[in-house]
Amino acid sequence: MPIVDVMSTRLVQVRPEETVYGAIERMVEASVGSVAVCEGSRLVGIFTERDVLRLTGERARLDELSIADVMTKDLVTVSANDDILAAARLMGERRIRHLPVVEGENLLGIVGIRDILGALAEVLWRTQDEAARETVHELLSRRP
Repeated sequence: MPIVDVMSTRLVQVRPEETVYGAIERMVEASVGSVAVCEGSRLVGIFTERDVLRLTGERARLDELSIADVMTKDLVTVSANDDILAAARLMGERRIRHLPVVEGENLLGIVGIRDILGALAEVLWRTQDEAARETVHELLSRRP
């Protein structure tokens, strides 16, 4: 099953020059765990709830920091036609919960760990696929 079948195209985006506090407000309003950092349609970074926790623990001034200063720039991405099982393994290996779906540098969508697990559970239910079962088991057994 390709990623395009499960990715969300409802994107929450911020510009690199926006403040961390502004990005957090967007995340809360949209009830999402990450925001894509874009210059136009070009993905340049990602900012997640884990970043919020790290910065809060450091007592950072969230209203003064720009997203560009704290976003993840070394992005792990997939393309729309990549296989969901391969994406699930990648997320498990890299310990990430939000995976941008891109075409070149352009952001098409985001796939979250819940999207992946739901789709794999559906595949497992329908086909009793051993590889899907093992991947779901591995993802669920990982500790932060």
